[in-house]
Amino acid sequence: MAMQKLRFRRRIGPTLSLFYLALVYLFLLGPMIIVIIASFNSAVAFPSPFESFTLRWYDTLFKRAEFMRSIWISTRVGVVAAGLATLLGIPLSLILVRRQFKGKEAVNAFFLTPLIIPQVAVSIATLQMFSLLGLRLSESVLISAHTIFVMPYIIRATMASLYFVDPAVEEAAMNLGATRIQTFIYITVPIIRAGITAGFILAFVISFINVPLSLFLTSPAITTLPIRVFAHMESRLDPIIAAVGGATIIGVIIIMLFLEKVLKVRLVL
Repeated sequence: MAMQKLRFRRRIGPTLSLFYLALVYLFLLGPMIIVIIASFNSAVAFPSPFESFTLRWYDTLFKRAEFMRSIWISTRVGVVAAGLATLLGIPLSLILVRRQFKGKEAVNAFFLTPLIIPQVAVSIATLQMFSLLGLRLSESVLISAHTIFVMPYIIRATMASLYFVDPAVEEAAMNLGATRIQTFIYITVPIIRAGITAGFILAFVISFINVPLSLFLTSPAITTLPIRVFAHMESRLDPIIAAVGGATIIGVIIIMLFLEKVLKVRLVL
């Protein structure tokens, strides 16, 4: 009897695991699939049952100057903020992983605060700080705020990669005559490249879709894509919103495929 139960569990176990995995993927990917399908729907209302396939809403999106301007602003802010966060985050990650000093845990926790504190509170505090400093709302101000906000993602991803780097490899390079900078550039960076790349992409995406910071720190002349979408939805709800979502999702997928297939960067640590 015990053997029969064991055989039953062995047979049913993999099936239940696959079913559970399918449910998880359906929960994660379902909304994105629905948005992409809706973006090709010829219906004039959103959401609505699928009528027929059309590229009308993508054509409308790319012809709308205000949307294209907002996409360009969000892309520019995201790339610059993620780049600055990467340049600042890598040295901090090295210090937090390789160095032992008093208050290390406090410093580590400090760089987690943008992830823990609600974004609305962070946005209001950032706006008040810039007001006290007498800084006018501009793209530079928005980039600096996004840089601070996305830096923890870079730090966490880079630290995760650094834990897998054997210090003996770096010591061997320095014993053979390499300086610390040469060792970092030619030994450490290639090993942690996946973590840096994953952190950069995550930081860019978080910046690109960020609403609270952009809501408080933008002006009519500098409107990011999420704020433009919200402003559009206040007056009407049509499938152009689904086209914006579909274009964003497809764009991220293309970037990931390019990195993995062309540049051979593995984004899974």
